[in-house]
Amino acid sequence: MFKKLTKRFKKKKTAKNKGEDVPLKDDEQKTQHAETSDAGEQESTADLRIASDLVDEEVNGEKALEILRKILSEHSNPEDLDRAAEVLKRWSKLNDVTTDKKEGSFPQNWLCEYLQEIDQFVENLIPTLPGSQSEQLQDFLKSTQSKICYEVIRITPVLEDAGLLVHLTDSYSRHLFTKLDLLLNRDLSAKETFCLIMWGKDVFFSSKLTVYDPLRLTGWIEKAKQKLLTQLQKDISMTLENILHYDEQHGHNEDSMNEETFIRVHMDVIQGGLTLMHAVQILCSEELRGFAQKYVDTENKRLKKLKFTEKNSVYLFRIINTCMQLRCCATQISPDKNDSDDVSSTISMLQKLEDNALSIVQKIMKSLAQDNLGSYFKKKNVDIDILIKAIHEHCSSLPETALEIKKIIVKMAYNCVSKVYLECLLKTKFRELEKLWGNAEEKIKEDVQRFHKTFSELNGSVAQQNQLLQRMSEVLLHSDVEALKITCGDLFKDFPNESEQYVPGLLRWKGVLSEQQVKEVLDAIPNPTPNHRRVTRSLGLCFFSC
Repeated sequence: MFKKLTKRFKKKKTAKNKGEDVPLKDDEQKTQHAETSDAGEQESTADLRIASDLVDEEVNGEKALEILRKILSEHSNPEDLDRAAEVLKRWSKLNDVTTDKKEGSFPQNWLCEYLQEIDQFVENLIPTLPGSQSEQLQDFLKSTQSKICYEVIRITPVLEDAGLLVHLTDSYSRHLFTKLDLLLNRDLSAKETFCLIMWGKDVFFSSKLTVYDPLRLTGWIEKAKQKLLTQLQKDISMTLENILHYDEQHGHNEDSMNEETFIRVHMDVIQGGLTLMHAVQILCSEELRGFAQKYVDTENKRLKKLKFTEKNSVYLFRIINTCMQLRCCATQISPDKNDSDDVSSTISMLQKLEDNALSIVQKIMKSLAQDNLGSYFKKKNVDIDILIKAIHEHCSSLPETALEIKKIIVKMAYNCVSKVYLECLLKTKFRELEKLWGNAEEKIKEDVQRFHKTFSELNGSVAQQNQLLQRMSEVLLHSDVEALKITCGDLFKDFPNESEQYVPGLLRWKGVLSEQQVKEVLDAIPNPTPNHRRVTRSLGLCFFSC
């Protein structure tokens, strides 16, 4: 925009210096007519012309100050601000060196004028301190937040271009904290102090305002927190003192010792404590919800960018563990168990992130098992210990303190390995494995035992609970139809989905049973699943689903 304005004004100036009457083109005539005929424009339009003319004419400090005042005026519009920014930038560039030897800035004498103008603007912007009533405090905070946020955001782009934004930030920070300190020095109630802290959180952490000195902010928050705790302590002390005083006067008359009098003391104490606890829980619950939202957004962005393998999955374990702990915390500090919409929303967003991380871990486990077992079922001299060692290292990367998350990961790993093993087994012919391993049945039995031992070392309770691979391998040990009916019946009862997926294929795998015998075994299963008839006729080579 600056280049266009400069080019336009240079053309006009050249014609004037040469003393020639340069005929205007049609478009230029229309533009000139529009500029001269619109005499009813607002005062800001006149300032715009001044700003535009200054781009080509000599810019002086007084004109720049006039432009700055117009920027700070509530009546300026966005077009004013764009043009004025060009003027201020040009004015700063024309003055190469200030008294403090900084290039591209304003002369020192005029710079002081500009900074004072900004200070005055901020001072006028912040309302005067309210009276002693709580409603007046609320009105003051609401008005201050509205004016500061709106005006600062409005003029930030212009002052940033002109190099004056830092002072604006410093100025409103100083003025705000001066007012806030004066408020904290008042004899505020615990409720009013709490309100003040929440206002500071909304203004400085939830809006686009920047604090010039972060230490000033943290110091003020700490001061407000200590004041709130002191006030709460006084309130509690006074409440308990009143309870004791009332009991001394009314609690020892045996003639009027009814049920209410009998339980009054401890009920009053409990009620007072619960009231305070409820107020603190509301604050903590709101803060946790805000933190959880930011945490979830940040981690979701990272999950989209990063590529995970078993070598860096400890980061995923950390996300899962964090979400689990935060969900537990959200439930514990919930102020109202009956009205838990806010808590439910916090738990829900954390649960979604946790499920996302778990699904990635599941894919990593599945890929790890497939890479190792795929070769194990196809090539000679491939040791299954490689997979067992990888699983052990993968699950052992968790710290000892993360027992709950470790239990989840071990369970997931065992489940994935079991299913991938069965999938690879069913995709490989029995005779091929006999050639590759010798005694295939004995080899399978050894593998099942080694997996169980590995996962028992990682987590005994998980290994005890997850017996899918052990139980499925039992189908391969029997050839007697009656024994298989009992074995498969128990499998369908304990593992209905997995049995539907694997049992038909396992019955056919060795080729010992005829189709009639397979059908007899499956038909004997009590309470078959809706898809039972379909799997009876299948080849048993089901797709894997971890």
